[in-house]
Amino acid sequence: MLYNKSEIKVRYGETDQMGVVNNAVYPSWFEIGRTELFDELGFPYSQMEKRGIMLPLSELYVKYLSPALYGEIVSIETTVDT
Repeated sequence: MLYNKSEIKVRYGETDQMGVVNNAVYPSWFEIGRTELFDELGFPYSQMEKRGIMLPLSELYVKYLSPALYGEIVSIETTVDT
């Protein structure tokens, strides 16, 4: 299994008036994790695209367990089963 852990500090613009991260932000964070995983493996997206390799996201399911709040550090753990 391939693994990467990324950390993001929640920015003010990613939150609503209550300081809670908007649910539309999470997919962009997932993309950060996916990009960093492939960068860490030495195969960044720029190289994949040059070789004609595309990785479209065909399905996304999110189960929100607790809110992320302004100023918190959020850990994004990305895995790929091989």
